[in-house]
Amino acid sequence: MTPASAVSANGFPDQVIEVDGRTITVRPRRNKSARRITLRVDARGDCAILTLPRRTSLKKGIGFAREKAGWLASKLAALPPLTPFADDATVPFRGAPLLIRHFPLAGREPVRAEDVLYVPGEAERIPARVTDWMKAQARDALDRTAAEKARAIGRAPPPIGIRDPRARWGSCSARGRLSFSWRLIMAPPLVLDYVVAHEVAHLVHLNHGRGFREVVGRLADAEDEARRWLAREGSGLHRYG
Repeated sequence: MTPASAVSANGFPDQVIEVDGRTITVRPRRNKSARRITLRVDARGDCAILTLPRRTSLKKGIGFAREKAGWLASKLAALPPLTPFADDATVPFRGAPLLIRHFPLAGREPVRAEDVLYVPGEAERIPARVTDWMKAQARDALDRTAAEKARAIGRAPPPIGIRDPRARWGSCSARGRLSFSWRLIMAPPLVLDYVVAHEVAHLVHLNHGRGFREVVGRLADAEDEARRWLAREGSGLHRYG
């Protein structure tokens, strides 16, 4: 193993490991609140993130990554290809393929007609316009779904934030503000429904105990199926855009 040239924000140099002829970049990070070493695939960065607890050495962490090298290689190999938002690209939208077509005279905003999204304006603006359109679609769906589920448990519609985190699909603050990844709009509707149900349930229980799980079970339309989809396909959503 030899260090790569990049250095992360916390001072650790990127590392590389070789497995089955493939070079995998490992980015170590220190997290003082972590209780154990963790390793996850960063689909957007095409690498692995190694999280080290406060007193765990980099050497021990890299040893852990070496032990999991086969798992990392298989997870990275299973990812869909990196697909930018560009003319003639096919991307997921609500779980179905959506073809992007550059149509300069389509108007001021992208227009969706069944399985085609017509994007107006200059070609170099396609990525930004498609991203903005996706975020708007996500906000509409998330606002509506969160309000419905909040009312189902006797709560007012919560404030919603839209972001693009790499490792979480949603969160709930102690003050009851919900935050979601806009990429949920690319997943099947049952996945967005489940993630919203999960975070709305935190308005009642800020933990993952039995009471919380019961609320999620009442609010989610297809919890088990959605969880399986996220475990299998979720990281791939970061390969688009």
